[in-house]
Amino acid sequence: MDYSKITLANERNEHVTKRLNRLSTWKFFKVIYRENIWRMFGYNFLMILCMVPIFILLMVGSFNINTVQHTLPLYNGFGFSTGAWFGGAGDYPTVEMFFASQIRSTNAFYGAMTVLAALVMTFMFSGGFAVIRDAFWTGKLGTVGVFKSMWLGIKSNLLYAFASTAVIASSIFGIYEMFVWLNEIVGILWLAIVVTVVLSIVAFLVAMYLMILCSVSVTYKQSLGRNLDDAWRLMWLNIIPNILHLIVALIPVALYFIFGNSVLQQIYLIVMIMFGGLYFPLVWHTHMMKTFALFHPVEVKKKKKSSDSHKNKPAASQLTAEPALAEVTDEITEEDAFEQQQPANEADAEPNASPEEAVPDESEQPADPKPSDEPAEQSSDDEQPADDPNTK
Repeated sequence: MDYSKITLANERNEHVTKRLNRLSTWKFFKVIYRENIWRMFGYNFLMILCMVPIFILLMVGSFNINTVQHTLPLYNGFGFSTGAWFGGAGDYPTVEMFFASQIRSTNAFYGAMTVLAALVMTFMFSGGFAVIRDAFWTGKLGTVGVFKSMWLGIKSNLLYAFASTAVIASSIFGIYEMFVWLNEIVGILWLAIVVTVVLSIVAFLVAMYLMILCSVSVTYKQSLGRNLDDAWRLMWLNIIPNILHLIVALIPVALYFIFGNSVLQQIYLIVMIMFGGLYFPLVWHTHMMKTFALFHPVEVKKKKKSSDSHKNKPAASQLTAEPALAEVTDEITEEDAFEQQQPANEADAEPNASPEEAVPDESEQPADPKPSDEPAEQSSDDEQPADDPNTK
C-alpha cells in the first residue's frame, strides 16, 4: 500500500493559533485539568448527556426482563402456588420456553431502541472530537470555547459521525441477534460462538476505520473520496497502535458489564460521571492528532543566544519577535507544555515581526564618541618642560 498518497490537506485551524504538543495523553489530560477544571467537567457533562439515552434503555430493558419472571405461574416459586400453566402442547409447551420467548422479544425490542438512542453519540464523534482537536492545538479548552468548538465540529462532521454511529450500533445489535438465533433456534452452540467471534473481529475493524474517518473529517476539509482513502491508508499504516488505542478507549464499556449489578458498579458509575464522558474522545482523538502530526512536520522556534561581545546590545540580525503564546524552551515540561509551532516550509509561515520591529531604535543604541576638531588640552604637568640634563 502506497502511504505517500495520504493527503490530509486543508487543516481546519483557521480559528486558532497552533502550538506544538509533544505531551503524552496522560500529561495532556493534566494540562487540561490544571488549566480549567470546571470547564473540563462541563465538557465531560456534555459528553455524558450523549450517552444517557443508551444507559436509560439498558436499565429499562433489564428491569422489564426481571419483571417477566414474576408474571409467570409456577416459575421459581417457593412452596405451594395457586398459579397454573395452560400452555399445553402449543407453541410454548412448557413455562420455560414461554419465558425464553419473552426474554428474546424484550431484548430485541430494547436492543433496537438502543440502536436509535445511540445515534445521539453522533455529537460526541463530531463536536466532542473537535473540542479535543482545538485543545490539542492550543493547550486549553477555553481558547476557542467548548460550545464554539462543538458547533464547528458538528457542522463539519455531522454526516460522517451519524453514518458511523448507525453502522457501529447496528453491527453490535446484529451480532447479538445472530448469536441468539444460532444458539437457541438452530441449537448449535459451537457454531454460534465461532460466528460471533469472527463477526466481532470484523465489526471491531469496521468501527476502527469509521473512527479514523471521523477524526480525519473533523480535522481536515477534504472531499468524501479523499477522506475515505486517507482513513483507509491511515488504518493500515499504524494498525497495531490503532488497535491498542481503540481497546484502551473502550475499557470503560467493558468494565461496566464486568462489574454487573454490584457495589463496584455503583462506585464505577460515579467515577464515570466525573471523567467518563471525555475519556473516549481524549484517548482516541489525541492518538489521531499525533498520527496527523507525522505528515505535517514542524520546526520548533528556539531563542538565539547573543555572543559575549554583544552583551550590552544585540545586533539587529539577532533580534526576534517574542512568541505570541509562551516563552519557548528547548525542553518541554508540564509547566511549559507547549511550544509555538512554525511550518516546515518557511514560505508558508507568517512573519513574526515586521522589518520596522526588527531594526532597533537609534535612540536606544549607545552613542559612538566622535573625534573633536580641536586638540585636547594637556594637563598642567604636561605644559611644564622637562629639565635638560645638559644645562646643569
